[in-house]
Amino acid sequence: MKKNFCLDVLIFISGLICIVTGICLDFHIFPRGDMEIFRLMRKIHTYSGYIMAVGLIFHIAWHGNWIKSAAKQIFKK
Repeated sequence: MKKNFCLDVLIFISGLICIVTGICLDFHIFPRGDMEIFRLMRKIHTYSGYIMAVGLIFHIAWHGNWIKSAAKQIFKK
């Protein structure tokens, strides 16, 4: 249970960071003249997305048996 909770927290935090930085980049929250902040935000956005994707892969792998049994029940009907 502890590994699931830690993984869920990691996915949530990285997803939240990815959403916030994506909104900031899309709506140009920071002035365009400051390219250093723009590059930093883009790197944070990219790597938080990578972390979230890896976390989701682990999450799906750890819950594979549940996914299989749920799919069997759904497709039986």
